[in-house]
Amino acid sequence: MVMYKPGQTVRYKPVGGPDSHTSESVGKVKDVLTEPGHQAGRNVNASPENPRYEIQNLNTGKSTTIYEANILGPAQ
Repeated sequence: MVMYKPGQTVRYKPVGGPDSHTSESVGKVKDVLTEPGHQAGRNVNASPENPRYEIQNLNTGKSTTIYEANILGPAQ
């Protein structure tokens, strides 16, 4: 089941997973895929058990696609 909806602002780790030493980013969920498709300019392999989120970074304006596990939670 999808935990985050389009329009929500979230904290996330763009690379390396939630336990990585990568700095945290803040962005807005633009799209959620629960089946294979095209998102943020690339083909993604999503499923209902492993959804992919397109998130637009609030600082850079760039979009990326990440796994739900990389989302740390809603932004304050």
